Formats: sequence, structure tokens, C-alpha cells
Amino acid sequence: MHRISPVKDASIKAIAFDLDDTLWPIAPTIDRAEKAMTNWVTEQYPHVAGQFDINTLRLLRASLVAENPALKNDVLNLRRGTIRAAFLEAGETEAAAERAFDFFRAERNRVEFYPDVLPALDRLRARFPLAVISNGFADLAAIGIHGHFAAVVSAHEVGVPKPDPRIYAACVERIGLQAHEVIYVGDDPANDVVGPTAAGMQAAWINRGSRRWPDEHAHDGALAQFRDLTEFADWVLAGA
Repeated sequence: MHRISPVKDASIKAIAFDLDDTLWPIAPTIDRAEKAMTNWVTEQYPHVAGQFDINTLRLLRASLVAENPALKNDVLNLRRGTIRAAFLEAGETEAAAERAFDFFRAERNRVEFYPDVLPALDRLRARFPLAVISNGFADLAAIGIHGHFAAVVSAHEVGVPKPDPRIYAACVERIGLQAHEVIYVGDDPANDVVGPTAAGMQAAWINRGSRRWPDEHAHDGALAQFRDLTEFADWVLAGA
């Protein structure tokens, strides 16, 4: 069990962010994208549509993970593989499956930011280089914020997901700083606080829902937590 001591100090020289549920809510994004893809498949490939009910897709996803456990943390290839399996079971081609995945991916990149996010990012990038570390497969260029970030690190690209220390190290290396000079900002206690602090970074917990810190992750009372990115930006810029 790691002790967590993400205390702000003068060494902060860059800020790295999680994406899903930190910059935008992910559940409504995925729900809308899945419904849009189901409608699209029904129109484009009606003979495949029967493979796109929720239970069938869950079974296909579970079977893929059973065959290749590494896919559990590879969100991009698990999603692609599930769509491919559904299409192939229905007698369609891999090219058609890839077309369906491309449609889903485009819909998945239609996100609705939390209202505090874009103003806070603008304030922060004026003072710090910003970066991203994500287990998901959001396309920041398609979303329109790629220019905000000096480095973007994804699990499917580096081959390991959060909270593996190697994914945080990859980000730190790309920014060209020491781990303790980077503060990581995100919503998930394990991936966005415990993981980065174990890798030597500082960390800030974005706790939008006033959640209770999970008992399995001990900290020493110095946990830096904020209601949103406005509050975080106020805090970090005050000492910049």
C-alpha cells in the first residue's frame, strides 16, 4: 500500500491530465456513441444489427478478454475487436467492421466538456507545459484541444495502462523534466493519484462528486483534492 503525499511545492514545472471523467463525463459520451453506432449499423448492415444488442456485445467482449487478458486494459483494441467479432459472426468482412469502428470512434470524440475545463486549460497553459496520460482512445485533434498539450501519452500507444509506472515515466520523459516536477490531475484514486505518486510525480484529485477517499488507498493527510479544474488552477497558479 502506497502512502500518498501530493504536496504542491515550487518544483512544479508541468501539469499532466487524465481525460475521461476529468475533462468530460465519459458515461454519457459512450452511451450516445454506442446508440449512434447501433443505428448506423442497422441502416448500413441490417443483417449485422442483431449482433449489436448489449448482451451479445458483452459476451463477445468477455470472450476476447478471456483469450487475451491484456485487452482488459487496452480500451481501443478491445472495442475494435468486439466490433470485428460481431461483424465476422454475422458473415461480414473485416473492412466493414473497421468502417463501423471508425464510425464509433468519430462519435466517441464528440465530447461535452465540463464547463470549468476549457477556461482552466487556457489559464494553465499560459504558465505551464501541459500533457495527457490516458487509458482511453480519445483523439484530441478531433476533439479540438490537441494544441493545448506538449505531450500526449496513451495506453494503447505505449503498451501499458495506468497505473503501471511506465506510462507515467513515458510522459515525464517526453516533457523533458524530472518526475517530481510534474503534477498529475485526474478523477480516479488508483490511476490518477496512487499511480503517479508511486512513480514519483505529484498528484491532485479532482473530486467533482464529493466522493469519500477509498479506504484501500492510505494517505498521510496531505491529499490535494479539488471540486473542479477552476479550483485546481487557482491553487497551482497561486504559487507559480
